Amino acid sequence: MQRISVHISDEIRSRIDLIARAKSKASSQVIREAIDEGLKVIYPKTSSAQALLDFAKMAEQIPTKGEIPADAIKNMDYYTWAGKKRE
Repeated sequence: MQRISVHISDEIRSRIDLIARAKSKASSQVIREAIDEGLKVIYPKTSSAQALLDFAKMAEQIPTKGEIPADAIKNMDYYTWAGKKRE
């Protein structure tokens, strides 16, 4: 485990201590659990497969001007960001 320092208010510290006593846990364990649950809400884990499906759905939204050029992969920077075209 990594050790970090965080500044918290007296009120939050009191709440942590109260929960720790009520659940017969160490304050550090209560803090770890709270951070873990908070991160699940803020940044929920998605499976890799779901992430790829979401990416594919976004890619379908990209407008094209008809046919895709034969050298689209080779010159991706050119077609997407107006970079230099490779020969």
